[in-house]
Amino acid sequence: MTLIHGMYTKIFDSTVLPILEYGSGVWGHKRCDSLERLQYRAIRTFLGVSLTTPIPAITGDMGWYPIHHRIQVNIVRLYCRLVKLPDTRICRKVFLWDQNMSTRYRDTWFNHAKKLFDSCGLNDVSFLENQHIITPYLIDSVKTHLENEHKQSWLDNIQQMPKLRTYKHFKTEFETETFLKRCLTRSQRSSISRMRCGTFPLEIEKGRVRNIPVERRTCKMCDTNSVEDEIHFLIHCPKYTEKRNKLFENICVTFRDISGLSDTDKLCELLSNKLSKLVANFIADCYHIRTLTL
Repeated sequence: MTLIHGMYTKIFDSTVLPILEYGSGVWGHKRCDSLERLQYRAIRTFLGVSLTTPIPAITGDMGWYPIHHRIQVNIVRLYCRLVKLPDTRICRKVFLWDQNMSTRYRDTWFNHAKKLFDSCGLNDVSFLENQHIITPYLIDSVKTHLENEHKQSWLDNIQQMPKLRTYKHFKTEFETETFLKRCLTRSQRSSISRMRCGTFPLEIEKGRVRNIPVERRTCKMCDTNSVEDEIHFLIHCPKYTEKRNKLFENICVTFRDISGLSDTDKLCELLSNKLSKLVANFIADCYHIRTLTL
């Protein structure tokens, strides 16, 4: 059975996240990197990429926000619930005790919750009366702030990472890529993902690991003495001309003629969501030729 993004996300959200987030409204003020690593592992498994694939690339294509964001929202949800509980409830009494202790001690749950609200521009929340606490508004406000903050941080990261030299040309929004929602085989999805994320085993990537200067990471499949990067592999290498011509003919019939575009624009079109299955098959065929030749 071929898993698509929505199905995989639903499985993860319904079977894994409830365990990871259990009781997180209480302990969630401390960031737990092991939870994030588990989510990264789940993303890599779905995309079919290696451990060396940059995290901004895999999370950007998958469209999954950090687990810590969900945990922060759980803190807000718990806060709103505790504020509205009657004073006779034990949880409410503990909350009031913690609130009272927060005036003398810094490391209290109430102070951590207050710090979260303050960071989201909700400075007066901790002083509001019960009837003025609007839970949906607070949750949406915190969630929106965290998402916007993460999107900006993610965008800065992909601009600064050398390995994402190709990725930053066509990825500008933190959202789930459409090709992940298509019925691709795992090998097809892996081919597209690795090519997009800059970890496909071309000389440009192999040379980076071996600390070889960029200008010496040339293609071994042709005598053009060109650096074997994604553009050379997909667009220029004469070894794959026959299959490339067939690919471009199919693209012209099913989509539009891209032969007149610049190399960068061609790359963006080839690694876009519309052509994922055609390009994935082309990558697999060319890499098979490359493997047999080398």
